[in-house]
Amino acid sequence: MQPSNGGYPLTGTSHPSAAVRPLQIPIQAQHAVGAAPPGYTYIMPEVNPLSPPPTDLQLIRVSKPWKIYGRMLGTVIVATFLAQLIFLIPYGVALNDPFMSICGGICAAPFVFLLTFFRRPKLVHLQRAVPDELGTNVHRLAMGGSLQTPAKTRFAHHIVRDDSLLDTPPSKTAWMVFAGLLVITTFLTGLYFTSEAGAIVAILLFIIIGIPAWLLGFSIPVVAWWSWCTRRLGLHTRQREAESWLVAGMLSAIPALTINSMLFPIIAGVFFSDNVVQLLMPVISAPFGEEICKGLFVLAFASSIDSPKRGFQIGFTVGLGFAMLENLIYILSSTFGGPIAFTLTALVRGIGSIPGHAFWTGLTGTGLGWFLMKRKARDRQNMQIPENISEPSEDQQLEWKLLDPKSGEFVGSDTSEQAVVAPATELLGEFRLPLLEPYTVKHSEARIPIPKHPLIGLALAIAGHAFWNGTLTVIELIGIAADLSDGQIFALSLLWSGLLVCGVLLLGREIIRSVIASPDSV
Repeated sequence: MQPSNGGYPLTGTSHPSAAVRPLQIPIQAQHAVGAAPPGYTYIMPEVNPLSPPPTDLQLIRVSKPWKIYGRMLGTVIVATFLAQLIFLIPYGVALNDPFMSICGGICAAPFVFLLTFFRRPKLVHLQRAVPDELGTNVHRLAMGGSLQTPAKTRFAHHIVRDDSLLDTPPSKTAWMVFAGLLVITTFLTGLYFTSEAGAIVAILLFIIIGIPAWLLGFSIPVVAWWSWCTRRLGLHTRQREAESWLVAGMLSAIPALTINSMLFPIIAGVFFSDNVVQLLMPVISAPFGEEICKGLFVLAFASSIDSPKRGFQIGFTVGLGFAMLENLIYILSSTFGGPIAFTLTALVRGIGSIPGHAFWTGLTGTGLGWFLMKRKARDRQNMQIPENISEPSEDQQLEWKLLDPKSGEFVGSDTSEQAVVAPATELLGEFRLPLLEPYTVKHSEARIPIPKHPLIGLALAIAGHAFWNGTLTVIELIGIAADLSDGQIFALSLLWSGLLVCGVLLLGREIIRSVIASPDSV
């Protein structure tokens, strides 16, 4: 099909009777496009009205895995400013400073609008021309112009919500980028200790790459873990929903920040000294406040949770969103310490703290998934509804899949299946109409038990978070009591952090295996 940019032209003279008499001439018989016999005016047909899409319509989107990375960066930067400014509202109330609260609210308003703009619904104008002997050869397009087809076709167009599948870069690619960043900063660290001139050169080079290093350092590990979890679980996930889970994790930092920085110090300060309060904040306030806030945001997506796997996926993504915002602040602070502080902070947080937040919140989501799955099964049994009858959902109306534009294969499929794409759908731009094959997932054997109640999952999340922060605090206290130097305490803490990272990675691997092996229904 060949769309015409200027619309189908109206040429020729009017009929002597002054009545417009349309005449359609077969395209194959025309010697000049748009030409009409003398005495006739060729009039374009009216634009077809919008219609609902067919219930069996299947769509795919051309894979652009790094496109989501830019949206993530913009969203987390806006969310960070929003969290810091909104915190000023209750903080000003606590300090009896209304000016601080008012300024915080006024300054936060633009970021609220900006975040809302980023999260606005995305619509797709879908235009289809289907071969039909009763159709026509020319169609007027709603957005201007016309469409001319060599064979007769039936034209229809629809407005559908962009429910395309989550498209993330391969985790290996993201880890290679992160490893390259660490190699560069490690080289600058070595150059820093070579000589005085080398130290000056290292600092100057680090200043030049500071902003790119900061952006990549706090965000690339999140992309890598997100991609890894998505591919391991093998669940069909809409990109708009996955982004909503990630943003929810970022927003959960707002109440968590209020608890850690204001409520807990005020309450604990009544019973303990300031030094004791500072020691208790990472051990008690952070685990309880952060995990409860993240758990509540996971609960907000209860309508989307139908199994332990889906619950784990939502919890894991919410945890990544929280870790991404927190990581932004930590990595930004470490950049002022030079390449040494940046390398160590990015390494420990990239492979330890980020998956820690994700797995801990994933346990909460897993418990919630088990609970909701059992409750829905019990309700179905009480209402005596057959299992093969379910409420219609949007998933049954439009089915989406990703297409690799280079190989022509479906992205995320276990086998290398060639996508069968109708050539008459080029009008859709980056969207296509494929013939889809069923998506299969490989299952693993369960290794360790997983929580089957949200409160148990939340308790395990708090315990894991408290163990991480608590043991690091205890090691620091032991080093001070043993009269060790700051360098020795730092080395001891770094060694223990490495052991914690290994523990999180090993435990997380077993957790996700058990989650994958969990049932989808009872």
